Amino acid sequence: MSSAGRPASVRGLYTPPPEEWVFLPPTVQPPNTSAPQPPPHLPAPSPFGPDDADDEDLGLPGGVQLIGAQFFVAALGMPFEVGKTLLQVEYRPRRKYRSLEDPPDVPPPVEDESVSHPDEADLYFSDRLEAPSSTFIPPPPPTSHSKDGYLRDAHPSWQLKDDPDVSRSNGVWGMIRRIRATPSEGLPGLWKGTLLTTAHGCLTTVLQPYIHALLCWIPGAPPLSLDFPLTALPNPGLPFALSVASSAITGLILSPIELIRTRLIVQPGSHPSTKSSIALVRDAIRDEGGLLGLWTAANVFLPALLEVTLRPALTAAIPLIIERYMRVSPDLSPIAYSALDLGLNLGSLLILLPLETVRKRLQIQPRGNGRTIKSVVATRDRPYVGIVECIYRVVTEETARPRKRIMQEQDEGGLLAGVGQLYRGLGMAVATHVSVFGLGLVTMGLGGGGVEQGWKEF
Repeated sequence: MSSAGRPASVRGLYTPPPEEWVFLPPTVQPPNTSAPQPPPHLPAPSPFGPDDADDEDLGLPGGVQLIGAQFFVAALGMPFEVGKTLLQVEYRPRRKYRSLEDPPDVPPPVEDESVSHPDEADLYFSDRLEAPSSTFIPPPPPTSHSKDGYLRDAHPSWQLKDDPDVSRSNGVWGMIRRIRATPSEGLPGLWKGTLLTTAHGCLTTVLQPYIHALLCWIPGAPPLSLDFPLTALPNPGLPFALSVASSAITGLILSPIELIRTRLIVQPGSHPSTKSSIALVRDAIRDEGGLLGLWTAANVFLPALLEVTLRPALTAAIPLIIERYMRVSPDLSPIAYSALDLGLNLGSLLILLPLETVRKRLQIQPRGNGRTIKSVVATRDRPYVGIVECIYRVVTEETARPRKRIMQEQDEGGLLAGVGQLYRGLGMAVATHVSVFGLGLVTMGLGGGGVEQGWKEF
């Protein structure tokens, strides 16, 4: 075929296709894919989805919401915290360790002067008439004085009475009944230290994230937040240490607040010598080693360091132990995971409660030139030297057996009764953990997700 018979080139007639296919007549405009604007009389929709709007805005500043939430939580739990604190600091000695000024349990014998035979009446009255008049012998002067030189009161009116008919139990509920039955305490005595607890919670929430962020500047530390689960990391060692360190540093910084709160709970609610929290801080700075003494005193720093370190360490280690060593996943076996979490948390109480008891007892005893703090419960006259000596004295000198009107030595129990004195408030703590476990089961039953698998495993 010759070149004259070839058709002309069609390259110039090519036009590229449109970017999107629109199967509409050319006279109709394509629909607008953007969301329609609401009418002006209606509020504009939120740019966030339902997952981003979990925290409902109440129209209040964030600080006000934080303080309100912390105060509400503190007000709910403060009666139980007051009862547990007074149980932990109360000195309940055995008979052989009681002070001389304590009233005896056994009433003194009464002389029987009854006449059983009529013939003995004349002899009885003749002996009375012929007997020489007894001379008056003054009672011996009391030898027990306080540190300030005043005579000790065997049972002050502002001190809680250890009456088994009032308490009716040996735990936190019994202490709450004793507080309510004391006229100088009453219901207001159950909420002592609420403001300090609120301040401690707010400052912990604010300070710990900043301290954790500063610790993450350490070379090799992953920049993770406090809420990131450690079980999702292949090597959680360093993040675990940073989390515990941030919690411990925060607890040590705020430890003076716990010191003042314990003393505020222990002192009488309505007494001329009762002081406010500001007065307690001022007296501690003046008489107990200055401002640094609130942190660096031996009987304050070491117990605080142990508690603020072991408590977050145990809390953070429990999920790692369950998932890494016990091979139980919360997604595949939620019931077993919750049960193991409950068991390990109850086991951690065996370590934390004695430390908490020793720390509070050392917090209320004076240091330096400080005066003895008046307490609504009986406390030990002689101060403890340290942590080990405090544990030894509690185990050997005290008993956790329920009080009776007449206590015999066999009613005081053996060594285990002294060990039980280190675990005052254990029943309430166990009840709290069991309640959380039960609420978790109910939540899984009502929530969906892994519900069927959880209940089948149960």
